[in-house]
Amino acid sequence: MAWKVLMVCSSRGGFGVGLQSAVWRAVVGILRRTWAAGAAPFNSEHVVRARYSGSASELTVRWLVQGMTVDDAAFLLELARLGETRSWEAGVDVVREGDPADSMYLIHEGELRVVVAGDGGRTVELTTLHAGEFFGELMLSGDRRSATVQTVQRSWLTRVSATEVQILLASRPDLGLRLLQALGRRVRTLTRTVRNLASASVYGRLVGLFDTLAVDIDGQRVVPGPLSQQRIAERVGASKAMVNRLLQDLERGGYAQVTRDRIVLLKRLPSRW
Repeated sequence: MAWKVLMVCSSRGGFGVGLQSAVWRAVVGILRRTWAAGAAPFNSEHVVRARYSGSASELTVRWLVQGMTVDDAAFLLELARLGETRSWEAGVDVVREGDPADSMYLIHEGELRVVVAGDGGRTVELTTLHAGEFFGELMLSGDRRSATVQTVQRSWLTRVSATEVQILLASRPDLGLRLLQALGRRVRTLTRTVRNLASASVYGRLVGLFDTLAVDIDGQRVVPGPLSQQRIAERVGASKAMVNRLLQDLERGGYAQVTRDRIVLLKRLPSRW
């Protein structure tokens, strides 16, 4: 299936156009070795790690190998060709809540978090963003930035101006539809986040966060990190002290093993605490 996706893109002049031969050979070689081993090729563990020269077509290789559909990759490629790609160090505010919104960003690599200012100066983390996603699309409404987006780790982003996006969408209504579909998915995600913050206890929100983030590793449910207590507090809308107490209680009860790099869920967490 993955091989067909790659060949279709190449034959249609998709990401294969302008791709340096060395990078292309590396991609094909990695994918062939992956299939030969009988592994699923569209798995984040098999992401191409070749260093990019910066062209949008090369960066799109990563999106496809990570499992994005051909249509979604083509949509982002159309936008990426209009912008400028650069790297951002960890801990940098790419956009800030309240600033004028004059551009949107495409994520090629890295992790970013979306935060808003809460009562009493508290920061609330709404979600995290990864490769293949974008942010800043509400610039089309003409309003100011509704949230701050900050890099969690070193990230590669393409910045596309509002003017360029508007011109492209005017000439390509099909791309506008894809943008609306992505917005719909984001609204559903944020609705679930707000509902959880409003209706569940702090413990309930913590359990919900762990359920969302946990992955299976060697037969264990693991919340990968590093994930500081401060970030957990911002994700669940609580104080760091409250999160610290709950994590200690879970450890004492034999439910979790908390380290700097990860949280191992040793058994099913109780519905109430």
